Amino acid sequence: MATDVKRKVRGGAALVKALEANGIRTVFGIPGVHTLDAYDALIDSDYVDTVLPRHEQGAGFMADGYYRASGRPGVALIVTGPGVTNVATAVGEAFADSSKVLVIATNLEREYLDKLEGNLHEITDQMGVMKPITKWSRRVMSAQEIPGAIAEALEQLDIGRPRPVYLEIPLDVLAEECEIDDLPTATHQVKLPTPESITAAGDAIRSGGKLLLFAGGGCVSEEASAALTELAELSGAAVFTSLMGKGSIAEDHPRALGAFGYRWSDDSPIVPFMTGSDTCLAIGTGLGLRTTANGSMPLPTRLVHVDLDPNEFNKRYQADVAIEADATEFLRALVNDIKLNGGPGAQWSDAEIAEGRQKNFAPADERAARYTPYLQALRAAIPRDGIVINDMTMMSYEAARYFPVYGPRTYTFPRGFGTLGSSLPTAIGAKVARPDKAVVSINGDGGVQFTLTELGAAVHHKIPVPFVIFNDSTHTAVKAAQQRTYPGRFIDVDLVNPDYVKIAEAYGIPGFRAESPEELERLLKESLRSSTPVIIDVPIDLERY
Repeated sequence: MATDVKRKVRGGAALVKALEANGIRTVFGIPGVHTLDAYDALIDSDYVDTVLPRHEQGAGFMADGYYRASGRPGVALIVTGPGVTNVATAVGEAFADSSKVLVIATNLEREYLDKLEGNLHEITDQMGVMKPITKWSRRVMSAQEIPGAIAEALEQLDIGRPRPVYLEIPLDVLAEECEIDDLPTATHQVKLPTPESITAAGDAIRSGGKLLLFAGGGCVSEEASAALTELAELSGAAVFTSLMGKGSIAEDHPRALGAFGYRWSDDSPIVPFMTGSDTCLAIGTGLGLRTTANGSMPLPTRLVHVDLDPNEFNKRYQADVAIEADATEFLRALVNDIKLNGGPGAQWSDAEIAEGRQKNFAPADERAARYTPYLQALRAAIPRDGIVINDMTMMSYEAARYFPVYGPRTYTFPRGFGTLGSSLPTAIGAKVARPDKAVVSINGDGGVQFTLTELGAAVHHKIPVPFVIFNDSTHTAVKAAQQRTYPGRFIDVDLVNPDYVKIAEAYGIPGFRAESPEELERLLKESLRSSTPVIIDVPIDLERY
């Protein structure tokens, strides 16, 4: 599909017109002298809105949050040099967690590319900086190339495993005039399973015994979730999820066991379902080292493994059937196969699954029991379809198992890269993408200081997100690790924190201090009715050293 325009424009305008033609509604970025031509064109756009973060890293996290909450690509517009190195951390997180993020960055004029001439923002290999954390990159060398390059970049997001892509435009190309004959749009591609692979999967399931479904991040979409739930109901399977798969089936569904938590442990209540099942269907998970504790998770011996990335097959577990396919399309096809040809010979009963689910959500020990009242308070305050954005913090680690999630794209976690401080800006991007949903940001007092400046962006754009800060004045995970490894020897883990309520006051927004789980529930419910951002500081003392 192409739209005829046949007029002369500058490269910056060509960029904006190409984004419009491809349905991009929001761009996250900080204007700089190297992006003036693009931002000047954005002034005239009635379609593309801009969000102004306070740091380029924030732009990257916002774009990632935009995708995670909506399934639509997040776009960051970044300046040359330090803008690119600043955004790289957030792009690394998006890469590790399979997010569709398009980074558009400028570079020096064509004659100075990859040279050291004493120019502003120069770097010898800016493309090389982004190569390890993107799956596709391209540098355009004329304004005429820009519309086609935007369409290609968006197409690349749909090919194989979702991961960020990178488009680089020299600043003189943005200023160059060109005649646009058409505005190409991306053709969206879906990797379909072959009929033979569906037959093989169905036959494996029908070969006897009970079925266990293991849902990963590839199942966290509205379409995949619906198909996964139908498959579970048809087959009588028990379903558990990875951390990234939380929300792929409602965790109060009669077929759901929940997620096993932040780390796999061999005392998990899900173990009996693994050892008691004959076949495991793992969908949309790479069965990675951290997910499976380096292959120690006792999956059933018969394995059907479905993933978009064939490089994930047969690393720690040998698959009887390995299928490279989109999770939604595979699940839909398998549902049809079972409707036609039947499912497993045995089923897990509702009572067995209910008992397993109850054990999985019960605190495993006295330490976990100290955290669960706060998680219960969060769950009671947040609507069923509300979106929870987690950080690398102790409360979120416990939430991976003990916080029930009821729908796809309502729970995010910086799992792969493990980026501390990502929650606050990621939540801003999520709320921009889904203004119709409640969005809550969960933070630790140490991590939130990495990106606290982005509170300014939330205030500036009137983005009503409650930012909950669990505050024990400590980098708790590190202190606990020091205690385990070098008992009693602590260094650089205790913090001097600001008064977060006064920071809220300085921005002219509400700030509260919740001294108990009950207060947290009440204040969060109140905050979710606010038309502005809110800070809720929650003093805690839950660890024992």
